[in-house]
Amino acid sequence: MTSSPETDKAARLSAVAALIEQRAERGDRNALLTFAAGYFQRIDPEDIAARDVEDLYGALLSHWQFAQRREAGKPKIRVLNPVAGEHGWSSRHTVIEIVNDDMPFLVDTASMEVNRQGLTLHLIVHPIFAVERDAGGALKGLYPREERPDGARESFMHIEVDRLADPMA
Repeated sequence: MTSSPETDKAARLSAVAALIEQRAERGDRNALLTFAAGYFQRIDPEDIAARDVEDLYGALLSHWQFAQRREAGKPKIRVLNPVAGEHGWSSRHTVIEIVNDDMPFLVDTASMEVNRQGLTLHLIVHPIFAVERDAGGALKGLYPREERPDGARESFMHIEVDRLADPMA
């Protein structure tokens, strides 16, 4: 049996789902599985194949945890150089995680800013989910947007750029 990029992607994402089943708290599993399905859906198979399953899981979990609380109407942005010993996953690039209200041209704006900074854009992941948050901004529910057509929409952006010596500079 020959392997194709699509079957390799499916196998890696099945392995990520298995890690969610093994490691996530029971109450978070279904939401994390929903998040994973949408998060990785539009990533090219070659980009998935270039990453270790632990790093795919780690990037997903990192963004999930980062999104757990967000003030309404304000973007939430984090820049990091993930290393396994500190973050539980690694990337050879600097990672920018963004959680924001969905709006037009977010990808274009982010891409232009990366270029303006003289960096190379290596990967952009941009799922959009329907979300429910409480008055304090805590995430109470996350759904495929088709399931909640009238629900509030949030954009989750994972951007990888050239590795920066100090990502907070």
